[in-house]
Amino acid sequence: MTYADRQAERDSAYSTAYRDWVASLPPAERAQLAAGGLSEPDATRHTCTRQHDDATLDRTAAPEPTPDDVAELADEPAPVSPSAPADTTTTAADVLASFCARIRSHPNPLLAFDAACFASGLMDVEGLSETALAKRHRVTRAAFSKLVVAWSETFGLPPSRGMRSKRARHAYRQARLTSLAHHHDQAKT
Repeated sequence: MTYADRQAERDSAYSTAYRDWVASLPPAERAQLAAGGLSEPDATRHTCTRQHDDATLDRTAAPEPTPDDVAELADEPAPVSPSAPADTTTTAADVLASFCARIRSHPNPLLAFDAACFASGLMDVEGLSETALAKRHRVTRAAFSKLVVAWSETFGLPPSRGMRSKRARHAYRQARLTSLAHHHDQAKT
């Protein structure tokens, strides 16, 4: 059972208890609650389903870039785009359409969606690691990580807290290739 499942159960229990409590009040007190907008439970206040929940946005924000990240970005060519798009709605619609098309065309859409969520930093809120998500989808952590990196690069997202930086990924790859070459050379002799 994930954190989201446990939270949904708690929210349901809270909503039921709140409605029972409101029903037990005299009509005058219920009218006062209704006037204040408190006649119904508000379970969205403490969950990550509310669109503008500042606490959630703070937790999922990308970490501050390190000097290494800034240096990596300076080495990359700047994307070619108009300085101020005339219609941001069209741009947002294009991005959303691209996102949906990529999810739908993937052989395992739920895996692709979870990888996109991890790349955005959303999975940090639920406390899920790449390893746990890979296990959920029955793929290796490396395969899941590769998908996460692809989403991150596709949409120009900075590495989320659960991801290694581009520089670290490159260093680990080089170390692995060196190790494999060394073992291959030893096998020949």
